[in-house]
Amino acid sequence: MTVSGFESPIADLPRGSDGLATTDDALSRLRERLPTFLERVVADAGAEGVVVPLDGGVETALAATFAVDAVGQDRVTGFVMPAFLSHEAVSRNAEAVATSLGIDHSRLQLQPVLAAFQETIGGSSGPADDLVATTNALSRLRMTCAYYVANATDALVVGPINRTQYLLGSVAKHGETGADCLPFADLYRAELEALARAVGIPQDLTVEASGSPLHPGGSPATGLDTDPETVDRILRRRIDEGVDAGTVADRTGVETETVERLAAWVERTRHKRRRPVRPSTRI
Repeated sequence: MTVSGFESPIADLPRGSDGLATTDDALSRLRERLPTFLERVVADAGAEGVVVPLDGGVETALAATFAVDAVGQDRVTGFVMPAFLSHEAVSRNAEAVATSLGIDHSRLQLQPVLAAFQETIGGSSGPADDLVATTNALSRLRMTCAYYVANATDALVVGPINRTQYLLGSVAKHGETGADCLPFADLYRAELEALARAVGIPQDLTVEASGSPLHPGGSPATGLDTDPETVDRILRRRIDEGVDAGTVADRTGVETETVERLAAWVERTRHKRRRPVRPSTRI
């Protein structure tokens, strides 16, 4: 979606020596610009409000917070959509965020929906017991639920994914990426965690629950002996700025192989960031 006459919220952000927009000035600008961005998105669409899927992580907490700043608490609806008992703790976190913001919210238990879906697919010789297929289907069921409510209330769906997830493909295609706007898709997880601290999001969300188990997408970062913030610095330098792998390795204190592995994964998951291929598309 194009927001008419509006400059990117991340344009000209002051950055630290590591390339990340975590300086006080950058965070101050983001706190001002992101709600304005959401306000303009809603106005541009002539929508009545927004729907925010809440998963107990920092991204959805920030999305709901900025949505309230943008359009007011009466025009924001939150949905918590667990499917398993292991989701209980983060679901309580999500509900606490919604309560603190004063927004209408509901918990939708998706286990019966998922079970019925798997039974139907299993009856047609589909991959009902495939873990990856099931995880992706669950993400798409959440997207479908959010859009059902958004369609019924003339609202827009706000997607909470960050740039780290977006580049590494640790999201389900047409799942978490299925939204009317992705306000954080150009901000790395480390930047969002710094922003969350500046806004006042509780520390247990910014540290313990970042990357909610409601969306356990695969990523090479989990198999590297590298902390998440260093991963963000590598991606920023190698992917966004185009710095060669050897130089990035020297600047971040990791092996060149680590930089190359992350860059290769970004390329491998490019299909998740592309629109559907058309006959005129250059492959």
